[in-house]
Amino acid sequence: MKRVIRIALMALVALAVMIPAHAAGKVTVGDLLTQIAQVKSLSATDGATAAASLRAAGVNLPALDVKAALNEGAVAQIAGALGLNVSTSNPQAPFSQTQVDAFVSTFASELGRPLPGATQNPLWTPPPQSKGKHKGHTKSQTEPM
Repeated sequence: MKRVIRIALMALVALAVMIPAHAAGKVTVGDLLTQIAQVKSLSATDGATAAASLRAAGVNLPALDVKAALNEGAVAQIAGALGLNVSTSNPQAPFSQTQVDAFVSTFASELGRPLPGATQNPLWTPPPQSKGKHKGHTKSQTEPM
C-alpha cells in the first residue's frame, strides 16, 4: 500500500510540475505584438498596449484577441499588416515561443523600419539649390570647400 501511495504521490508531483510549464509555454497573440512593438521602439507592457501602440504608429492590425493562443494564421495576418508577404499552409498550427523569437529576429530589420507613407511629410519641399540634376554636391560661390 505504501508503494502505491508513493507512486501516486510521485505522479501527482510530476503532474503539478508539468502543468504550469505547459501553461507557460502557451504563446498568445499579445506576446507576439509586444515583441514587435519593442522592435519598433514603441511602448508595450502587454498585448493590449502593444496593439494600441502599433495602431497609433499606423499599422492596420486585424481584429485579433490578444489573449488567444498564437497560430500560424494570426502570424500571417499580423505580418501582412506590417507589410511582410508571409503565407502559411496550415493556419491552425500553433506557434511556439521559439518560432516567435525566430520570426522577430529574422524580420527585425523590416519590422524596425517605419511603414511606407507613415513618416513622409507631404508638405516637404526640396531645398531651392537642388534642381534634381546633381548628385547632391552643392557648390557655393561664397563658401568654397
